[in-house]
Amino acid sequence: MKKWGILLAAGLLAASLTACSGGAKSNEWAKNVEIQVPAKAGGGTDVMARALATQVAKDSGNNLAIVNNTDGGGVVAMEKVRTAKKDGSTILQFHTTMLIKTATGVYDKTAAEDFTVIAVSQGVEKGSYVMVVPADSPYQTLDDLIAAAKAAPETLLFGVETGGSSHIQAGLIAKAADISFKYVEAGSDTEKLTALVGKSIDVCLVNPNQAKQYVESGKVIGLGCVSRDSEGGRSSVLPEIPSFIEQGVDVSFASYNLFLGPKEMDQELVTKIHDYYAAAASNASVNEILEPAGFAMEFFSIDEGIEKVKAQQDQLNAVVEELGLKQK
Repeated sequence: MKKWGILLAAGLLAASLTACSGGAKSNEWAKNVEIQVPAKAGGGTDVMARALATQVAKDSGNNLAIVNNTDGGGVVAMEKVRTAKKDGSTILQFHTTMLIKTATGVYDKTAAEDFTVIAVSQGVEKGSYVMVVPADSPYQTLDDLIAAAKAAPETLLFGVETGGSSHIQAGLIAKAADISFKYVEAGSDTEKLTALVGKSIDVCLVNPNQAKQYVESGKVIGLGCVSRDSEGGRSSVLPEIPSFIEQGVDVSFASYNLFLGPKEMDQELVTKIHDYYAAAASNASVNEILEPAGFAMEFFSIDEGIEKVKAQQDQLNAVVEELGLKQK
């Protein structure tokens, strides 16, 4: 009996030592971490990813590497993360565009159901996209444009990037104001503004940073700003443009930053990574980079983030269906 007891004790000790010295525990973060970012180097999403990752690496002692992976419009990066090990060695950093891809059927997986939602953040900016028209447009106010759209449905040419955020927001505005537009493919924000000034479209929605020089030079005028929530905030970049909510059109649109891992990650590990990123977002040196570009952000709790993602996915699914953007 003594001999067996000694053998059993030795076996348990060996097993314990193996667990400590062998593979990482499920709640330990992998030392080398790859952040898959479906965006080109140098763009806004890339700048955010690198600023945050640099600070997280300092705080955690881990090695975080940004991988710009735009293959398949981001689908390759998403799948790489979805099928990765659950040790946090491969993480996706993307944004609401991923939810749009799911809604339109470009991607057949969902952030909330097929991934682990590690963290969700939102920009501190109260207002986002602004609706602009040429300076000499007959529609000098939002009321002018709504009246014209009601009088002649589906005749005003609304420039959009088909299936993109601006297209979705245009659809939400039309629904809230009970009007309809004729949507025209106009490309990126820069291309939209060129088309607008050239009079090939009547109206468009663009990022306020892109619109600023056109507004200040008198080439376009802003009719309304899309707020991030029901409080109806304006953009700090173009604070003179009133929000749609202020003007009686109940429309808002939140753009979320998503930090995702493969499904069924250990909850302690998820909390650990979430907290590193939330701390990085409030770091002064990080905000020296993010704030001037309008990218400063705040993180939700893990549970609230998951609920935000689910609610936005439902909203996008409905709008995409209404706009006829669902792929067959």
